Amino acid sequence: MNKILKQIDWLLIGPFLFLSVIGILVVFSASSAFPSGAFGFLFRQSLFALLGILTVAIFDFFIKIKWLASPKLASIALGVTFVLLAFARFISSRSAGTGAHGWIALPFFNIQPAEIFKITVILYLSSLAARRLDKSERQLNRNVQSKVVLPPAGKRYFGFLPSQIAFVLANLFLVLIMPDLGNSLIAFFLILLIVFASGVHLKWLALMLLTITTLYLFLPTLLNLLPASFLNGNFQARRFLIFLNPWPYSSSYSMQLINSFYAIAHGGLFGVGLGNSIEKMGYLPEANTDFIMSIFTEELGALALFLVVAVLMLMIGRMFYIAFHIKNNFGRLMLYGIGSYFFIQALVNLGGIIGALPMTGVTFPFISYGGSSFLISSISVGIACTVSREYSRQQARQKQASRAGAVI
Repeated sequence: MNKILKQIDWLLIGPFLFLSVIGILVVFSASSAFPSGAFGFLFRQSLFALLGILTVAIFDFFIKIKWLASPKLASIALGVTFVLLAFARFISSRSAGTGAHGWIALPFFNIQPAEIFKITVILYLSSLAARRLDKSERQLNRNVQSKVVLPPAGKRYFGFLPSQIAFVLANLFLVLIMPDLGNSLIAFFLILLIVFASGVHLKWLALMLLTITTLYLFLPTLLNLLPASFLNGNFQARRFLIFLNPWPYSSSYSMQLINSFYAIAHGGLFGVGLGNSIEKMGYLPEANTDFIMSIFTEELGALALFLVVAVLMLMIGRMFYIAFHIKNNFGRLMLYGIGSYFFIQALVNLGGIIGALPMTGVTFPFISYGGSSFLISSISVGIACTVSREYSRQQARQKQASRAGAVI
């Protein structure tokens, strides 16, 4: 047992377990005013957590990094994701309220393929880029004296074949036309990150960051140029209208956002106590999913929110630390992608509930209610644990080599 416990990366598992427990408690509290009762949500979220813990354990102890690094496996995973996305968009019924085709209804739970896409696209691009980088390193080692490196076969853009780029963009397009603006933007940023982390020149990264910053700063000006009829008549466009000025629509479009403001202000630093939220009593729709952190802050306070964010950042920081030090190209890219996935997901969720970013319907990792989001996040942590195990082996080999050198 001690040997098993020593193999666990507690800087990954500890935050995962902590956030999962907090999520169960807050989902139960946030669902207490629902007509169906809170115990059904408590049971399902607890079940999701148990399945998530089991998933992480399987990846941590039984899955090898070389299996995950297979481009064939990654292609199959992304292909299955494409089928699920197409089924959700063109066959499944629309969601009530938003009118989006984002879910596949099953007897006991629903599947959100857009959540699956975020991890499969990281896996797909990381495996392809790692294979290319591994080949380049082997060629460089063989030609170290002549400094000649053979170019990769076929014309490539940013290191990827046109067919590979088209495959990724086809999946992304299906997410976009659900329509699912939040997940499509997150997936788009993850794609860019993996592409740049795989060796693209820094000038392109600087250009991307400059473009994104400029668009964000001038977003209000661009929105003011659009006709009011377009903004009012399109659900996705209304998200940006609310972001621009939520107060004129406090009784309609921006009701969620305004009540989120009230919840956060009511909670203050220390909160009103677990279970004592006012806004969850029918004032704040989606209280246990998209806006659960508003209820969390109202009941437990801004300091508790800071603690949760700090714990999540600890896990993300551990992923980036390993990514920076590991010599395995696939593991490095996967951890950059997974760490960024958690960071962007939390940033977009928190930015939405405080009005700093447009509302996009994105969940907070491990806290919001939802099976698809929780299980995909658990798989991501499990993959990170697999990479961490490879990093531990790398450290062990380095220590052994250093001891051998000292003896000689």
